[in-house]
Amino acid sequence: MRARQVVHRAQELLPFLNVEEIDVVEQVARGKELAVTSTPVIRLLVHGEEKFRAADTPTLQQLLSAIAHVSD
Repeated sequence: MRARQVVHRAQELLPFLNVEEIDVVEQVARGKELAVTSTPVIRLLVHGEEKFRAADTPTLQQLLSAIAHVSD
């Protein structure tokens, strides 16, 4: 499963999940600002602060687990 599909499935299960997708090819400055050096990158933020970052595609279970962990 690709990163986009995993995130979409997580959104289906967790409607409160706010997702921002950034195309770092088209938004180079934004990619640099977020220190994206490879894709895909999945970041979980709580009140604007990064609490989790994955530099490859997590499984749905890994993503849900990370969301649960940062939501505590």
